[in-house]
Amino acid sequence: MLEAYVAAGFPDPAAFWSLTPRLYLALMKGAGQRLEREHKDRAWQVWHIAALCRGDALPSFDEFLGAGPVEPQSPETLQAMCELLARSWGAEEI
Repeated sequence: MLEAYVAAGFPDPAAFWSLTPRLYLALMKGAGQRLEREHKDRAWQVWHIAALCRGDALPSFDEFLGAGPVEPQSPETLQAMCELLARSWGAEEI
């Protein structure tokens, strides 16, 4: 178990001995989820690199991301969001 704990990337093997079984399981599940997410991120990058290499022309960075200008929110929208937040926090008077 200690070997798996260290292999999962936890830096302090001495801390292993103070873990409860439930905490150990939570740490190992979290490490597994992190590794899976990192693997998917790398796969996404590799796929896009290969796709971009096959294209005739490289799109601009903004075209690739699909990023457009961000429109400011209207005062009415901001007021409505603040009122909803105040109600959810239990404000008596708005």
